[in-house]
Amino acid sequence: MRGAGQRLAGTVFVTGNRMKLAEARRLSGVDLEAVDLELPEIQSLDLEEVLRAKGEAAWSRLGRPLLVDETALSLSALNGFPGPLIKWMLDSIGSEGTARLAELHGDLRAEARSGLYWTDGEGAVVLVVGAVAGRLVAPRGTARFGWDAIFEPEGGDRTYAELSPGEKDAISQRGKAWRALVAELDRFA
Repeated sequence: MRGAGQRLAGTVFVTGNRMKLAEARRLSGVDLEAVDLELPEIQSLDLEEVLRAKGEAAWSRLGRPLLVDETALSLSALNGFPGPLIKWMLDSIGSEGTARLAELHGDLRAEARSGLYWTDGEGAVVLVVGAVAGRLVAPRGTARFGWDAIFEPEGGDRTYAELSPGEKDAISQRGKAWRALVAELDRFA
């Protein structure tokens, strides 16, 4: 095992979400170990700032090579809000309410972004972000993640929830972030 695989093999993925772990294993090709840590999440619209804070907090607790992720959904109708704060919007008004909010403001455009922060704790840090433009629609499909059923990627006619895991991996912001992380870690080899 060389490059990215070797570095990821000794990495713990900080998540308690089984579906996220399965997706990460599929996208990385590595049987990642996971640990569920309750981390403070700073209130910021800057995805990279949130990632760095989570990564540093996780490192201070674990002290070993680790990976954290963060996802954002930025609505054009709300000038990029909620971004990384999407979790709280979904908790408050749900995915259907989020899509209705964009519709009420007359702009269904949205950008999905996922970021990954990896560190070996010895000075190496890799932070990558993947992004996909799309639009919000009435819920369709079986959602695996919070807003999958309302996000239709640009150029497509199906929501993330209507795609197979492999189809979604090929085009999603998280898939793009994982491919970027693997490429960056391969450079260390």
